[in-house]
Amino acid sequence: HLMYSIIRKRHVFHQLSNLPEDPTSVSRPSRKRTDQESEQQIFSNEEWQPSKEWVASWRKKLPLQTIMRLLQVLVPQVEKICIDKNLTDESEIISFLQNGTLVGLLPVPHPILMRKYQPNAATSVWFRRYMWGLVFLRNTAPPIWCETTIKLFEVQKM
Repeated sequence: HLMYSIIRKRHVFHQLSNLPEDPTSVSRPSRKRTDQESEQQIFSNEEWQPSKEWVASWRKKLPLQTIMRLLQVLVPQVEKICIDKNLTDESEIISFLQNGTLVGLLPVPHPILMRKYQPNAATSVWFRRYMWGLVFLRNTAPPIWCETTIKLFEVQKM
């Protein structure tokens, strides 16, 4: 249903991808203010306006490449199916989307970076405590640790 919703709201994604860096174009459209907002406006004459740098930095963070590629491929297919089969029911469109594949069409994800474990004192202490914590917690029934001097931690009063 997510892909169907993206296709239905494609105009929003097209607007975001074509968003100009001009701050006045990005600013919120004016709407009717409530009495409380009007009072706040009287006392503070400043309304936040985005700067060109803010718009540019925000726009770079939008991950639209994958969604735009998805729309570029799927919208013509869905429109063709709707016209060919004269579809008005969304359930058949959703079943088409569920049975389709986008392998080879979407960008290849970044490779997983494998790092070799390099032991050091901090990781050894963490691992040792983690393992003893698991051993302790998994062996509470029967309580084999009762009446022993083994303690995982100690609370000190200051």
